[in-house]
Amino acid sequence: MRIVVVGIHTEVGKTLVSAILTKMLHAEYWKVLQAGSLDQTDSATVSHLSGAYCHPEAYQFSSPLSPHQAARIDQIPIDVGKFCLPETSSPLIIETAGGMLSPCGETLLQGDVFASWSCSWLLVSRAYLGSINHTLLTLEALRSRKIHVLGMILNNYSEEEELWLQKMTGLPLLGSLRQEQEVTPELVLSYANNWKELWSRTSHLKQLLSGIPSLSQA
Repeated sequence: MRIVVVGIHTEVGKTLVSAILTKMLHAEYWKVLQAGSLDQTDSATVSHLSGAYCHPEAYQFSSPLSPHQAARIDQIPIDVGKFCLPETSSPLIIETAGGMLSPCGETLLQGDVFASWSCSWLLVSRAYLGSINHTLLTLEALRSRKIHVLGMILNNYSEEEELWLQKMTGLPLLGSLRQEQEVTPELVLSYANNWKELWSRTSHLKQLLSGIPSLSQA
């Protein structure tokens, strides 16, 4: 099982979602491109929050910018040939850097590169002015590439807007996030338990959960 976690924008909660999924699915984690925050990478955050094994990034860049800009500043050309899916028998959570159509090198888009892999995708959206438009545009980009989208994780939306997005997109809601004062391993475990219960009631996800140990066995 491989799941790509993609957001409608930067800072929408992808890393927290990835931590919750690695906990819930006993999965490993791979952030392909890390741009900025090298003293506290997304891999380090996921490892701390869920205890997951994190595969090394294909590239690390010093500036918190779009990967193609960060690569230009560091004078490190991105060679997508180095984007080799990690070999593992465990479920794997892959997190994008920014949004679906964020540049990946000088001539390629991240979504086009990642779409060549045999993965399911999970769309993360956070509520802000314009986020519904960004959500629908991202989903349109995913569907135009015939990418299999498992569903949505919605961050800080009202229940009314959650229902509207489910109706408009036709995607199931596979988890909700709320504004949290502090993100801790205990909080991640709580979300993982709640989401696993939700996934177990979703027909097309039951098979994904088969063979996954209970969280008490983690």
